[in-house]
Amino acid sequence: MKMFLSGKFHGEGFPSGGRPASLVLVFCCVLCLFLAQPDLSARSLSPRQWYQQGQEAQAAADWYTAVECYQEAVRANAAYGDAWLALAECSYALNEYSLALTYLDTASKYAKDKTEILNLTGFCHLGLNKKDEAQSLFNQVLASYPNNIEARFGLAQLDILAGRLTGAETRYIDALKRQQSNRNALLAVALVSQEMGKTEEAKAYIQQALRYHSKDEEVQYIAGWISFLNGDYDDTEYRVRTSVNLNPNFDKSYELLATVLYQQGRYQEAVDICDFRINRNREAVTAWYLKGAALKMMDRMAEAYSVLEQGLEVAPQDEMMRSSLEQIVLDTFNVEDSRRNKWAQYHITKAREYEKQYEAPQAEFEYKMALRLDPLDTQARTAYAAMLDRKGQQELYLEQLNFISSIKPVSVKVADTIEAYKSLLSDNLASRWGVDPFYLDKKRWNIGLYPFGTPPQLLHADASVVTVRSIANYFQGTATINAQAYPETVSYSDAFRHARNAGQDYFILLEFQETERELLLRATVFSGRNGTEVDSINIYRTGNDRFAGALRRLCNTVSSMMPTRGLIIDRNAEDVLVDLGSTDGMVKGNVLTVIKAGQIKTPDNTIGLEYADSDILGTITLTEVSESVSQGRYARGGFFDRMNIKDEMEKLLFFLH
Repeated sequence: MKMFLSGKFHGEGFPSGGRPASLVLVFCCVLCLFLAQPDLSARSLSPRQWYQQGQEAQAAADWYTAVECYQEAVRANAAYGDAWLALAECSYALNEYSLALTYLDTASKYAKDKTEILNLTGFCHLGLNKKDEAQSLFNQVLASYPNNIEARFGLAQLDILAGRLTGAETRYIDALKRQQSNRNALLAVALVSQEMGKTEEAKAYIQQALRYHSKDEEVQYIAGWISFLNGDYDDTEYRVRTSVNLNPNFDKSYELLATVLYQQGRYQEAVDICDFRINRNREAVTAWYLKGAALKMMDRMAEAYSVLEQGLEVAPQDEMMRSSLEQIVLDTFNVEDSRRNKWAQYHITKAREYEKQYEAPQAEFEYKMALRLDPLDTQARTAYAAMLDRKGQQELYLEQLNFISSIKPVSVKVADTIEAYKSLLSDNLASRWGVDPFYLDKKRWNIGLYPFGTPPQLLHADASVVTVRSIANYFQGTATINAQAYPETVSYSDAFRHARNAGQDYFILLEFQETERELLLRATVFSGRNGTEVDSINIYRTGNDRFAGALRRLCNTVSSMMPTRGLIIDRNAEDVLVDLGSTDGMVKGNVLTVIKAGQIKTPDNTIGLEYADSDILGTITLTEVSESVSQGRYARGGFFDRMNIKDEMEKLLFFLH
C-alpha cells in the first residue's frame, strides 16, 4: 500500500478553479466523459460565456470540452488570465505538466497576485519530478499566506514521496484544524492513516468526510476503497454502488465494484460489470484482465483465452495479462496447437532484442519461455542452440540439434554440423562411461511456492497466484530445482502443513504489490521440515519489463541460495562418475564430500545441508569435468569402503591441488 500511496500521489495536486480534483492527488487522473455536453455550435459567444461553459465542463471532469471552451475564450481575449489558468488546470489534470507550465506562465502576466498560480506551478514541478522547485514554491506561498491549504497539501505530498508518512499526516491534520470539513484533507489523511496501519483513525476520518460530503461520488469511492483494503466487502459494495448512483460515469467505482464482486466469488456479476466498462471504453485494460480472470475461475478457459487475447491487443505490454493467458496455453492447448507459436513469437522477439544489447541471461530466459510455449518451434530452438554453442556448451548444443532433426528434415549444413559434433563428442567423459546426460535427473531441491498475505489487487486480481505459476514455469528450465506452485492464496499454517506433507525442502510465501509503474515482490523462505524462517528476498522493479525482470532476479536468487548437491552415478575402483559438471559450477580440483544416501537433511534455521559425521563416507577430488558429469578420485573416510552408487555429495568450499 505504501508504494500504491506514494506512486499515486506523485505529481498530483489540487488545482483551483472548478471542482477540486482530490482523486488527482490520491489516484491517477480519472478522465470521465459525461453525457451532457455544452453547445459549442454558437461561435458568437463572449469570452465570459466561453469561460463559464468551460467551468461547467471542468466541474464535470470533462477536460476535453473544457479545454476547447477556454481556448475559445483566450482566442477572443488573449489577456483573459482566469481562462489561461483554467487551461493550465485542465492540462495538469491530463498529466500534461510542461504544457500546464506554459499556460501558467501566460496566466501570471494577467493575474500576478493569484496564489493558485504558484501552487499549481508547484504541483506541475512535482509531476515533472522537480521536487526542490516545488518545495520552494509551496514555501513561498506559505510565507505570505500561512493558512493556505493547497500549499500545505503540496508539502504533505513531498513528505509522502520521501516516505515521511508521519510528516504528511501531521500536515493534513493541521489543515483540518483550519478547515475541519475540507474534503481533500479528510480523504488524504484517511488514506495516509490506512497506510500507516491506523485502521480506526482511517475509518474515523472517512466517516467525517462522509458526514460533510455524502453526495460526492469520489468520497463514496474512497470510503469503499478503505473498506476494501480492510476486507469489508459488503461496505465496499455499498459505497461504490452509491458512488455510481451519484455519478453514473465514474468509471473507477465500476472498476472497484467488479473487483469486490470477484473477491466475493460472484464471478458472473464481475464479468457483467467488466462488459459494461468495455462497452463504454474499449481501452479499459483492468476490465479485460478481470473478465479473463473471472472466466478462468468459472473454468471457461476458451472464453478466458479469447478475452485475454483481445485485452493484449489493447495493452500488449501488460505482462500480468500475458502471463495469465500463457498459463491457459500451457494448461489447455495441445503441443501441436498452432496458436502456441503465436505467443512464442513475442518471447523470440524479446530474446533477439536482448541479444542485440549483449544481455545473454535475459535472452536465454526469453528463449526458454518461447520453447515452453511452443516446444516444436524450430526457429526458437535453433536460436537457443546457437546461444548454447557460443557459451561453449557443446553437449547441450548437440542435444538441441538432435531434437530439431527428430521433428523435421534439416538442411545439409545442419546435418553436417550434427555429425561433426557427434564425432567431436564421441570420446567425451559421458561417452566413455556409457551415460547419456540427457536422461540424468538432477532435481535435488523441492520447493513450494505459495501466494500469501497479498491484499486484493485493483490492477490485477489474484496477481500473486499468477506470479507463483510464472515462477514455477521459470524453474522448469532449472536443472536442480523442482518448484510447485500452489493455486490459491494460503495462510502460513496451510502452507507449512502442505509443504511438510509434500516433503518439500523449503517453501516460499510470496507477497506481491504493484502500481501502474512499480512492483514489489517479497519472498519469505521457510524450512519445509520445521517451518522456521530461513531467509527473505525483497525485489523492487520499475520501468518496462519489470515483471519479467523481477521473476528472473527472484529465481536466480533462490537458485544461488541452494548448495551444490549431487549423486554418484557410476564407479570403477577408485574412479567415480558424478552427475555434476561445469554447468553446475564444477571445475577440476573441486572436492566433494560423500554422504550416505538418504542421510542429508536441511538445517533448522538456515539454507544448507546437514548430516552426521558418522554418515560421511569420504571425499572425491575431481580430475576431469565435462558439461553434465565429472570424474573424480575417491578417498574413503575410514578403514572400510562403504560408498555405493546413488550416495550423495556436497561441494566443499576449498580445493585440493
